[in-house]
Amino acid sequence: MQTISLKSNSPDMAIPLLKNAIDREKRILIETLRITREKISRMAEQLGVNIDKLMRGEVDHSEAQDMQLIELEGEIEISKHIEAELKELESVEICK
Repeated sequence: MQTISLKSNSPDMAIPLLKNAIDREKRILIETLRITREKISRMAEQLGVNIDKLMRGEVDHSEAQDMQLIELEGEIEISKHIEAELKELESVEICK
């Protein structure tokens, strides 16, 4: 883990502000992830596809479902990106 230094004229004010901002961003990411996962589940159920098989390329893209499957794959990739951001934020430690 690397250390990042910040300079402030009033660190006693800056530290709580930074902690609050990080906590707020975590809450936003958690809620966004929840919504995205619900959408993925709903779409997968409507399309009748197994998400793992879809991501391994084992689901045929019929002409009728092609765009919906592409959208579902996009949502899955978005959820992975959100998970990575959340994991990174959870590893942040603010020290004095």
